[in-house]
Amino acid sequence: MQVQDHLVRRRRPEQIRLGTTDYVRPDRAYLQKWKKKPGVTGEQKLWVRTPVDPDSPGGDGLTSCERPFDSFGTAKKGGSTRVGDTRAVEIIVTDKADKEGTYTFSIAQEGEPYLLKTVYKSAAQRTTTSFSGFDEPLNLRAPKPGEVLGAGG
Repeated sequence: MQVQDHLVRRRRPEQIRLGTTDYVRPDRAYLQKWKKKPGVTGEQKLWVRTPVDPDSPGGDGLTSCERPFDSFGTAKKGGSTRVGDTRAVEIIVTDKADKEGTYTFSIAQEGEPYLLKTVYKSAAQRTTTSFSGFDEPLNLRAPKPGEVLGAGG
């Protein structure tokens, strides 16, 4: 497995991977889950530097999808939509493991069939992940040393 530089930016937490180093800035929900302490308050402004283990089984939960896709039901073509300025077609998949859960994948209709957006809706949650900047070079840099915990080590 080859480690590549990339950026995972969700609403929160954030992750920058440069070579064999991850810089992770968790949000309050991630810290609460990790520390198992519901009283964690405030937002994390500092990054944590950690080595990447490319041979780690199961991934690290940040760059790998935590939800297996083997529970998917049958995909159905939905309607046409727009994601920003791009025309897209929707592919709708009902999650067999959660009968109320539905994934809607918006795929570019013209040019390369890039995945533009994924929306998951269930009775308990709604998440949206958007993708952009295809074929554009990434200009990733490590956070400034003063923004990284353990920057001296």
